[in-house]
Amino acid sequence: MKVFILKTAIIFIFGLLLFRFTIISTINEYENKLTNYTSSSNLAEVKEKLFEHIRENNNKNSILDPEDAKLLSIFVKKILNELDLN
Repeated sequence: MKVFILKTAIIFIFGLLLFRFTIISTINEYENKLTNYTSSSNLAEVKEKLFEHIRENNNKNSILDPEDAKLLSIFVKKILNELDLN
């Protein structure tokens, strides 16, 4: 009976260690990435990049390619037709 309990305890400890070093470390890694992406300094950087691209596109004569403009036009027309509540 002692051998069974000892073997079970060893397997249980190895199982916990395996769980700790695989699943929990992966969760912690993703949690750190999420924290970094949502930090105020990173959000400010993303905001600045967004406004920089908007400023660059405002100085251009045409923002969209003709094919992209046609696709967006069709999409917007379909949305407007669906929103027409007459």
